[in-house]
Amino acid sequence: MRSILTLLVLSGTLSTFATDRIVEEFGQSPAYANITAAVAAAVDGDRIIVKNRAGNIPWIENIAVNASLQFLSFANDDFFYVQGTYTITGSAGREVTIIGMRNTSGSVAFATGGGVRGTSVRLIDSYFVNGSVALNSNNVQSDIVGCTFLNGAISINYGNVVGCDIDSSTLNDEGISITGTASGFPLDTCAIIGNKIKSIVGYEGIFSSSEGQVLHIRNNYIQHGWMGIEAYAGNATGVQNLIWNNTIIAYTGQFTTYGISMANTNTGSVWEVMNNAVTRTWTGTNRGINKDSGNQGQINVYFNHVSNNVGTPISAGFTFESNNTIDQLITLNTDGTFLNALACIDGGNPAPVLSDLDLTPGDAGSYGGSYALTNFHPLHTGAARVYLTGHPFNVRSGATLRVKGVAFDR
Repeated sequence: MRSILTLLVLSGTLSTFATDRIVEEFGQSPAYANITAAVAAAVDGDRIIVKNRAGNIPWIENIAVNASLQFLSFANDDFFYVQGTYTITGSAGREVTIIGMRNTSGSVAFATGGGVRGTSVRLIDSYFVNGSVALNSNNVQSDIVGCTFLNGAISINYGNVVGCDIDSSTLNDEGISITGTASGFPLDTCAIIGNKIKSIVGYEGIFSSSEGQVLHIRNNYIQHGWMGIEAYAGNATGVQNLIWNNTIIAYTGQFTTYGISMANTNTGSVWEVMNNAVTRTWTGTNRGINKDSGNQGQINVYFNHVSNNVGTPISAGFTFESNNTIDQLITLNTDGTFLNALACIDGGNPAPVLSDLDLTPGDAGSYGGSYALTNFHPLHTGAARVYLTGHPFNVRSGATLRVKGVAFDR
């Protein structure tokens, strides 16, 4: 019997005939003396390839991006060091890809231009010492993948955030916010998967209030001081928005904290809150999985585990509640793995398709199931650059197995 494996790889490459514009300090022509000069000379489809300055001193420039360009390091699997903000102007069909930026002080931002979701921005394998991603415009479709933010946050309207390590605990900002407001477009999936997030008092680890997207919030490890995950809206009528396999801990606070807060979901929206582990170390008032009175959506809550030291573990009034536990203490190691959480081990939904990678019954929390957090940290250590896959859970004898892999390359 023959099986066929189809792998669809989506690459960031824009054009076979692109010009490589080399940036090199003290370089000879045709190299460019700085990134600004290379960008000024570039046209759609070109690549800006940056050689690091001696001693990895950053290129200190604010860059305005007005074309479809790629930015990447001259050395394979290495960073290019910069300091400054990269501001992207939108246009229909514009694609901007940044791979391997190490920004010592600066952000990636959007100016204006183009139509709804008409500009694509991919930020991959980058490292921000002191800076954020501010692509919260309806005109931008964003993919933020495998990035580290030592003192920053991610704000987008449409797109995906996968495998990032985000510390926004010194900022007045959510770790990840998704706030698209354009309606009337075909539904798309917004994957918020495999992230490590630390947020401050008064702000959410993940905040979602998005039109036109089905939310998949899965396998994130969240330390928070107010709300771990807040789902504020969602208009995907009859399609499940997923909040699965997250590990959430209230590590600090100032007023009441919430592990997962379902607030003002839209009429007709459907939510599955499943296989999450919620606990705390902060000593104030805590709520585990909370239902706000403004909810209009259908919210199913099952196979979640809330620590017995959480004052109000699970609100009453969800559409469906089953197989949740609230009677055991959940303690964590510093990386979000379980120190003591007996109910969480093999305590997720027992369906075989949700098993752990070792084929045992699925654990609750961010390390459980097929999208375990360890899949995403680190994402890229060699040639393989596939960062997310989609595949059927059940394979029938004689049928074709089709796997979709989302990837990038230079």
